[in-house]
Amino acid sequence: MDALYIAYLVGFLGFLLAFSWASYAHVRLTRIERATRDLDWQQVSEIGLDVQKLKKSSQKWQNNENAQVKVSQKELLEQAMLERAMQQQQQKPLKIVEY
Repeated sequence: MDALYIAYLVGFLGFLLAFSWASYAHVRLTRIERATRDLDWQQVSEIGLDVQKLKKSSQKWQNNENAQVKVSQKELLEQAMLERAMQQQQQKPLKIVEY
């Protein structure tokens, strides 16, 4: 008898939990529906398009900036290699070969 009582109690608690979750979801959906009832969907779609355009523009700008950084890093590396080569040439004395 005790096991049956516990099973009924657990089942009832599960039902209450599921009912409370469903009620909470219903309340949230009702709030969203009320908030979006008077929304002008044409303006929302235009804003969405504007956001997409801004995102593409931002990506292009970021790509251009990254390309400039790469070029400047490459130039700095080439300049450093050239300076090092010049320093090594200045440090090595010229060998005079006599015949």
